[in-house]
Parts: sequence; structure tokens; C-alpha cells
Amino acid sequence: MTAEDRLVAIETAVAHLQHDVEQLHQVLLALQSEVRTVTLALDKLVARVDRLNEPPEVRSPEAERPPHY
Repeated sequence: MTAEDRLVAIETAVAHLQHDVEQLHQVLLALQSEVRTVTLALDKLVARVDRLNEPPEVRSPEAERPPHY
């Protein structure tokens, strides 16, 4: 294998690696967006569960207005 053949092989390998790195970068960006979406949904669910765990509000029937008011 000549020096030129070796250089061509190295350049080809680098080109393939650059392509692979770009693909991995795109996948990473997509996953980052998905993680952000899932994190927001989880935060909403945690807040909802926290509200459900709060003791119910105790109201006096005498203080309530009748439905026809």
C-alpha cells in the first residue's frame, strides 16, 4: 500500500466518522427535546399528585349559599 493509498483510506475513514458524529448529534438533539417534554409532563403530574394528597377543604354547610342564588 502506497502512502497515497493510505492517505485516501484515512481521509475516507475520517469522512465516515464525521458523518457518524453528525448523525449522533442529530439524535442527541432529538433526545434532548424529548427529555424536556417528558420532564415537563412529569412536573405537571407531580403537582397534580401533590394537590390530590392535600387534605380536602372543610366547608360549613351553613356558610354555603343555596344553588338557586
